[in-house]
Amino acid sequence: MFNNWNIFDGYKNIKLTEKIKTQLNQYYDFLVAENAKYNLTRIVDQNEVFEKHFLDSLLFTEEFTLNNQVIADIGTGPGFPGVVLKIFFPYLKVTLIESNSKKITFLKQLITLLGLTDVEIANERAEIFSIAQQEKFDLVISRAVAHLDIILEIGVQMLKINGTFILLKGPKAQQEINEMGNKDQKMKLQLIKTQTLEDTGFGIRVNLFYQKISTTPNLYPRKYAQIKKTNAKTK
Repeated sequence: MFNNWNIFDGYKNIKLTEKIKTQLNQYYDFLVAENAKYNLTRIVDQNEVFEKHFLDSLLFTEEFTLNNQVIADIGTGPGFPGVVLKIFFPYLKVTLIESNSKKITFLKQLITLLGLTDVEIANERAEIFSIAQQEKFDLVISRAVAHLDIILEIGVQMLKINGTFILLKGPKAQQEINEMGNKDQKMKLQLIKTQTLEDTGFGIRVNLFYQKISTTPNLYPRKYAQIKKTNAKTK
């Protein structure tokens, strides 16, 4: 059982209850057990999982209010941040997008174990899902999945006009913004807020908040091979 709950103290929008504590403990135990069978995360130490996965998934909520939005989590892996958000904000409607079949199996079992509802799991590449679910989501979020210009293009079509695209990033966020040029504007996205957290216990965290200001041109997203080929990092 986890005892270091004070790591969640001091955040106005992160509220612990006994139910949440129970669910997080169940989550951790199941994650470690399944991780022994196949690779879900390189971080398995209890304190590190609670801080570097669970808490890190929530830090952006200090700058963004969650209530009953319809959310898509791109490249959720073992559920970060989507499952963690659902635990703390149960009125959210969450779709977890993941192309790895083993992680999909884990997520299905995890959702059942935790008794979560209004959670859908999409075993599909995000750029394909995005086209099929055009402008269906109030919020699209992704944590440490890909370079900024790639992840924005992959997910932009599924985001509603006036919706928010949130990227949970690290210290290279500004570099990725600079390398992207004006690609965000071409996709009708506007950076409206940057949240920088310098004392989280595991390095600098930078969370980026983009708003979709109008309909994205049908050019986006391109096929993944083309997106990757023209990625700012490889130019």
